[in-house]
Parts: sequence; C-alpha cells; structure tokens
Amino acid sequence: MADAAAVQRAEELARTLYPHQIEGIAFLLGRRRSLLADDMGLGKTRQSIIALVEAEPTGPYLVICPASVKRNWVREIGIVLPDARTHIIGPDDPPATDYDGWVVLNYDILSKHLETLLRFPWKGIVFDEAHYLKNYQSQRSRHAMELVRKADGEPVVHALTGTPLTSRPRDLFPLLQLLAHPLGRSFRSFAKRYCEGYQGPYGYVADGASNIDELTVQLHGVMLRRTKDEALDLPPKLRTWLEVDIHPKAVENLNAAIRDFATLSRRDRSRENDTPEARRAAGALLGRLTQTRRKLATLKVVETIDVVENAVEQGEKVVVFSAYVPPITRLARHFGERAVAVTGATPVGDRQTQVDQFQTDDSIRVFVANLHVGGVGLNLTAARQVVFNDLDWVPANHWQAEDRAYRIGQTGTVNVTYMVGRGTVDEFVRSVLDAKSQLIDDLVEGKALERALETDVMTELRRMLGVLPDRLDGGDEIVSALREASRLYADESTASDGGTRRAIPYSEQAIQALAAVLSGPKRATYRAESSSKPGEFYTLEVSGADVSCDCRGFQYRGVCNHSRTLKAALVGGKKALPAGYALVELRYNRHTLPD
Repeated sequence: MADAAAVQRAEELARTLYPHQIEGIAFLLGRRRSLLADDMGLGKTRQSIIALVEAEPTGPYLVICPASVKRNWVREIGIVLPDARTHIIGPDDPPATDYDGWVVLNYDILSKHLETLLRFPWKGIVFDEAHYLKNYQSQRSRHAMELVRKADGEPVVHALTGTPLTSRPRDLFPLLQLLAHPLGRSFRSFAKRYCEGYQGPYGYVADGASNIDELTVQLHGVMLRRTKDEALDLPPKLRTWLEVDIHPKAVENLNAAIRDFATLSRRDRSRENDTPEARRAAGALLGRLTQTRRKLATLKVVETIDVVENAVEQGEKVVVFSAYVPPITRLARHFGERAVAVTGATPVGDRQTQVDQFQTDDSIRVFVANLHVGGVGLNLTAARQVVFNDLDWVPANHWQAEDRAYRIGQTGTVNVTYMVGRGTVDEFVRSVLDAKSQLIDDLVEGKALERALETDVMTELRRMLGVLPDRLDGGDEIVSALREASRLYADESTASDGGTRRAIPYSEQAIQALAAVLSGPKRATYRAESSSKPGEFYTLEVSGADVSCDCRGFQYRGVCNHSRTLKAALVGGKKALPAGYALVELRYNRHTLPD
C-alpha cells in the first residue's frame, strides 16, 4: 500500500492529466529505461517530461526527435515546467557543457554534434519517434547507443513511439539495446526465437515473427502500449499546434505586409483611410497579404510532409488540408500512389470516387484536399489524423474540415494538427483559432454559437494591431507586435469566458498506481532448481517487472527457460509459483520480508 505522502504527490501530478497519462507516468517511473508505445495523440511527450523530472529533478536533459516536432517539445516543456530553460540545436550550436536545462535536437544532426553531446552529464535522454532507430546496424542507431553507453552515471532513458513494433520484432531489438533490456544482448538469439531467423545464402534473415505471445510477456514492464480505443477518457478531438521554423530572411519578407497592415489598422481608428484612394490601397494590401499567406503555406510543406509521413508509418490514415495549389501539388507528388487528392479542378463526379478509394483501399493512406473544396460535405472517417498545412482567416472553415473525419461513423478520437509558422502571422491566427475552438467545444455545454463565430481572424488582427505602438520598423519589432497581439487577444478571450477550463477527472485506480511507484521499488529474489542437474539451484532477481537469472544461458543471451517461466507466472498473476521455484526474499518500500 502506498504511503500518504506518495498519494498526495500523485494527486499533485495528476491535476491536468488524463487517467491513461497518470498510468503512463507510473510506468515510466517504474524502470530507469522504458519504451512508451502509445498511439499518436495520447500525450507521450507530456508523460515523458513529467516522469523524467520526477525521476531526476535536476538536468541536463536531452531530447532527440524529428525536426518537425522540436518546437513542440519546447512548448510542452514550457507548459509543464514554466521556469525550465530550453535550447534547440540547429541552427544554433550546442550550449556550454555546464548547461543544466533541456537540449532538443533532431536525428538528422545527431552525428554532427555527437562528440559535443558526449561531454554533457545527461540526467535523462529521450528518443522521440524512436522507430527512427529501428535498424540496429544504421549509423543513427549506433550513435544513439554510443550516447547512452558513454553517458556519466545512469541516465533515465525514454524511448517514445506510436508504431506497433511487435508486428516486426526485429525493429524492437535496437530499442531493447538502448533500454538495457536482457533481450537486447544478442541479435542472433533474439532473431532466432522471435523473428523466425535463419541463415540465408546472403546473410542472416530475420524478417519474420515467431513466439509473439511469449515476446509480449517478456516485454511486460519495459514496453507499454495503449491505443486510442483503450484510452476511453479522451475527448472527441485533440488539437495540437506544431511550430515550424521559417528562415529569418523569409520571415522578414513575409512580415513586411503585416507592418503595412498594422499602419492601416491604426488609420482605421482615426478614419484617415475613409477615401477612395485609401480604400484602393487597402484592397491592394489585402492582395499582398494573400500572397504572403500563399508563400508561407509553401514554405511549411517540407515539415508537413514529415509529420504526415510519420503518421503513415505508424499505421494511420491522414487527411491533409491546404488552401493553395503549390502545397497540394507537392504533397500529392511526394506520397504518389499512397495518396488521392481533391481540388477545385477535380470534377464533381470524380470526388466521391477519390473519397471511396481513401475510405476502402488500405493502400491509400493520405487524402490531400483543398480546404474550401474538400473541407465541406465529404465523409473521411477512415482517418483519425487531420493536418492543416496552412491556417485560414475564417475559423468555421477549420471546424467544418475537422468534421470530415469526426462525424457519424467515427468511433474514436480524432487528432487535429495545425502547422504554425514561427514568427509569422500564423502565431496570431493560432491564438484566435485556439480561443474560438474552446468556445466551439463549449457548445456541448449549451453556450451560444455566435460567441465563437462572430468575427474572422483578419478582423481580430486589425483590431489588436490597431492598439499597439506606432513604431514597427524592423523585422524583430513586427514579430514582437504579432506576439503581443496574440497575448492581448488570449488574455481578452480568457477573461470573456470567465477564465475557466473544465477539470480533467482522474480515476482513483490511476492515482494508486502512480503512488505505488512513488513509494519505492519492489524487488524480490527467487530460487529455481536446475532441470538437468538435480540439487543445483539458480538465483533469479525480480526488479519491478524485470527478471534476471545467474545461469550461463541468461548471461549470454539475455533470456533463459528459468526467467521466461517465472516472468510468465508473474505477469499472468498466478497464485502458485511453477514447480521448482521458491520466493527467497521480498524487498518493498525499504522493508525486507523473508520467505
């Protein structure tokens, strides 16, 4: 039974979490190195951050992830730990080695900075989208392994992925190596038992799958996987805002139109533009803003492709929206035969054919659509991932497009991802969409629809920029103005709805699971008699869910009949131990209980 202090701490951690996230944190805290393999959208990032700091209160911490989610990691860290220091590598260089905050970099530049990273005394290392390391012979995997092995002390290691790896067991092996799991000791032994491994004419072949039920038991305690269907506490939609880095020169050029728009907004207040010439100038400026948004949408496509590709690799079907032709063309070209596309140029009679293909053909994984054409009237419930490459001025266009996937026939939670250009007008659009999406969701509670849709984003932007200082000469000042406008709008929106957000209910079972881990580890010693040498015994140690044995087979292969048998009995919850096995000692919460 967990002590009172542990229960209190568990309740403090659980205040803003869903029950499955509380249980996930308990799982991550139960082992220094763990694999969290939840479906996309279940909040692996936040679970990892909380568990990492709970296990190691002081840094430095290292996060290695795809480039497209680096900013999202920084954002999540800021939400969980408002005072935490963060540093992104690329384009910036690594910080000094006495830095004790969070360092985030992408897999593509790990090799470039490996020697520098090896000098840090990492307290925790996270490999996000860890299926990027699935080839244990690749340079990327070798460098990840070197980073973990050479780290001072014993850092906490989290591997996060949404890919169901047990369908191809060989992809699990490099992660088991990173996590110091016994099954990660010998690839040949692992492949022979779990991958139908055999010696082929051109090398060892390990592309199959065997003894999967046994492998699932052996992974208990080191890997946790929950699907969206199992996390019944989720809301109908989960929205994520992914920040995309745009080259500073491009940002400066894009925001030049915003500077002039701010000037126009201030003139609106003094009615200086109420002349035919001023109205013509305003019309030309709106044209420039449209061109700016089109250019921004095109610049974000590379990151959008990365996000969609990652979702497809994790077995998801994805709907991608853009309001402009160039992004749609690039997306459709990249995904090729895996995608169908619907634009204004698609004949009306062909659109349903494209929809049917996406809904029924498993080889079609991506539906690329024009926001104003594909965002209305179509049924795309085969997807539970919706990605917006660009952000529209009219919030209602987004809600309608989101509901192409979330409608009658959809039985699970829909993940909605918005790609946001950092330092651009996207940041203000995000603040408006976020606030209005909360109001849309509140309709379930009976609140008025007109509060959410009474104005579009451009009207709100003009209003907020109109109250800011006059001087907006340089690029940095424009970015600052956009962020200040976002802050003012967010503060205003929070005040208008009373500043309240519905609390997330958590289960007592989840709290007890977390409190039990916070109370301390459970360790036990067992004895097993040798089947080949009667009277000879082996000692087995159980720490959490890990089982080790002092026999030669286990020391070489990382698994043996003794450990497999005991693990199966413990995971299966059997009341009686297998014949020949006996409990010698149980240590729990610093108390020792003899047999």
